[in-house]
Amino acid sequence: MRALIATLAGLVMLAPAAAGAASCQAQIPAAERFIAQLRPGPNTSAAQRHLEAARRASTESQCAAELRQVDTYARRSAALDERTAPRTRGYGSSVAPVPCADFLHQDRPGGSDYHGPPVPGCPAR
Repeated sequence: MRALIATLAGLVMLAPAAAGAASCQAQIPAAERFIAQLRPGPNTSAAQRHLEAARRASTESQCAAELRQVDTYARRSAALDERTAPRTRGYGSSVAPVPCADFLHQDRPGGSDYHGPPVPGCPAR
C-alpha cells in the first residue's frame, strides 16, 4: 500500500514537469501566428530570432526565457504598428482628406449641393 501511494505521489510530482515541458513548445505556434501579423521591422526581426532560439532550446527554462523575449519584441512591434496605422472612420473607409459637409457647408463631399466623386469617410448623399 505504501509503495502504491509513493508511486502515485511520484507521478503527481512529475506531471507538472511534463506539462511544463509541453507548454513551452505548445506556445510556439501561437507566437508564430502573432508574429506573422506584424509589419516588418527591427522588433519583428528580433522576435523572429528569439522564436527560432526557442525552437532550438534544449531545456524548458531556455525555451521560456526565449519566449519571454519574443513577447517583449512582438509587443513593441505591435504597439508601433498600431501607432503608425492609418486612422479609419467606420469599416473599411479612411479619413477624408477634405472636410465633409455639415449644416452650413452643403457644397462639400457628402452634402446635397456637392457635385463630385464620392469621398471615403464622408456620408453618401
